[in-house]
Amino acid sequence: MILLAGMLCAKDNKDEGFSGRWVMDAKASSGPQGLTNLEQRIKMSGSKMAIESKFPEPASGIVPLIFLGVMTTTLTLNTDGADAQNQIGPFQMGSKTTLNGGEMVTEWTAEVKGDRVQGRWTRTLSEDGRKMVLKIQESSTQGQQGQAELHFNRK
Repeated sequence: MILLAGMLCAKDNKDEGFSGRWVMDAKASSGPQGLTNLEQRIKMSGSKMAIESKFPEPASGIVPLIFLGVMTTTLTLNTDGADAQNQIGPFQMGSKTTLNGGEMVTEWTAEVKGDRVQGRWTRTLSEDGRKMVLKIQESSTQGQQGQAELHFNRK
């Protein structure tokens, strides 16, 4: 009985909070067309978070600007509000992330072909920790704006 309880606790620790494997529910999600089969594996180590993503490449080879940083194979964030820098293709992205219980907010900026782009990702966990919603807001100095809401299920 004690062994079984220990095994259950070990599983819970692995998938605690945002950590774990998340699969996008395309039917429940909204935003620009073309993002399907997105899977993210989130790993926490202290205040560092690594997000490894799998997704099919767009047929056009062009990722919609709103998904800059979401459709990248590896992204590293600091959940304590410290600056994080990520190279995403030819672009450099700077971000600050704060984690407050079941909500994580990332404010980011990037320079894309002479256009300053900024965005906000708000990740929210359901009470039972089985679902996550990623709300995306993005705008650029050239007047482009976008929003998306991606729903994920823990696997």
